[in-house]
Amino acid sequence: MKYDFCILGAGLAGLSLAKELKSISDAKVVVIDPNGIANGASGSPLGLSNPATGRYATKSWRAEESLQACKNNLEEVSSYSSELFYSQSGVIRPAMDSKIARRMQENLESNNWPDDWCEWLSEDEIKTRFPDLQSEYGGVWVSQGITVAIPEYLQALSKYLNSKKIDIFEQLNYELNRISDSWVLDFQSSKKIEAKHLIVTAGIKTQEFDFWKYLPLHAVKGQVAIFEAESEFPYSSAVSALGYFASIDSKTFVAGSTYEHNFVHEQPDENGLTYIEDRMLKVMPEMKGKYRLIKQWSGVRASTPDRKPIVGSHPNIKDCSVFTGLGSKGLLYSSILAKDLARSLINGDTIPDAVSPQRF
Repeated sequence: MKYDFCILGAGLAGLSLAKELKSISDAKVVVIDPNGIANGASGSPLGLSNPATGRYATKSWRAEESLQACKNNLEEVSSYSSELFYSQSGVIRPAMDSKIARRMQENLESNNWPDDWCEWLSEDEIKTRFPDLQSEYGGVWVSQGITVAIPEYLQALSKYLNSKKIDIFEQLNYELNRISDSWVLDFQSSKKIEAKHLIVTAGIKTQEFDFWKYLPLHAVKGQVAIFEAESEFPYSSAVSALGYFASIDSKTFVAGSTYEHNFVHEQPDENGLTYIEDRMLKVMPEMKGKYRLIKQWSGVRASTPDRKPIVGSHPNIKDCSVFTGLGSKGLLYSSILAKDLARSLINGDTIPDAVSPQRF
């Protein structure tokens, strides 16, 4: 089988790119993942598309267009799922000390936010709107934040792609070779795929490809826990402080995440659970004794030295591109950067310098 584009990786980056390539061209596209859809870091049970990032709620790079692109994709594929997998829940970001509060307020004033996106709430305002949330110093309310059940979103996106005649092959091992001007993937089943252009969207596993080993990707393990509340999770909005806490439904909620830069295994463990619970109860002390653990999850994200993704063509190899390094901002950046890369591959548009592989 012959294709114009072969995408290696069926997470947020890979499936978003497949959608954008098909939306602006009649190219023949295939997505391949030996582990399956949302099997890596994109398999986190719940995530936030939050434009106010980091400890001090700094406005993210390309915040407006990134969030709009994310919303558009969520809306477009929502009919391909029987479940409601996202909501514009908003995100409350309580400041946990006076220094953080001061820096948050400075960012709020200087970051040129769109009207009605962010506002500062005093301690009393937070107590009124978010009872029992620990905040002696006030905090930032981000009305545009989105909570997403990521695996359900990616399954819906895969069904959307199938409807657009994009092939997705899961759980198939292959051997990759460069033959003449084509990329050839040989499968154990004797099936063979040939593609003109190869795009690696494999997260931290991008480093397993010899031609991308030079990229300065850093592995960060993140663990989350899924809990069931005794009565119900107290907030319809997501909470971001010492981690993030967001509900899947009225009783089930997710708490996370650890940021483990030095780890000996990739599985969830008791230390991760303890870390998550300790931080959760500092933010929501009234939850103590009012929840039970359902299960744990862990994944390994790919981070970069400047915390920006890596998107674009290989400096020396023709018809070879990469889309990785999304870190903890996969939901926020995958849609807009997929548009950038698709336009570059189809129309020759320039990739922003801030994310280009050429910066390394």
